[in-house]
Amino acid sequence: MTLKLTKETYTKEEVEQMLSEYESKIQELEKSIADFETVKNQYAELQKTNLSTAIKNEMLKAGLDETYFDLVEAEDVKKAQEKINKLIELKKKQDINNSYKPNDHKADDNYSVAEKEKNVEGMIFSKLSKIFG
Repeated sequence: MTLKLTKETYTKEEVEQMLSEYESKIQELEKSIADFETVKNQYAELQKTNLSTAIKNEMLKAGLDETYFDLVEAEDVKKAQEKINKLIELKKKQDINNSYKPNDHKADDNYSVAEKEKNVEGMIFSKLSKIFG
């Protein structure tokens, strides 16, 4: 709406009429701006929620539970994926360190070596040498 001045002088009522039209337009614009700000805030919140969900999804794909979320949280999924990969490596190392490690692994004796080679003569010789040895 543009202001069209067609006369040299206007009455007070005419000026008030023009101003009231502009005031209503200004109020509509202010309401639109407030609505836009609300939508903008909702959009930012949705982006944040979407990022958290995407990161949690990547964690579950990698076999990590959500207790590690604070360690993995980042500003984008790519950086979070790098942190997830590091956690997986650490978890593998921990699993290896906690795995079974025999302490007293005994060496193969002559009998078991001959048995693996299917050498009957060597097996008999080993048993007899234990008896008469």
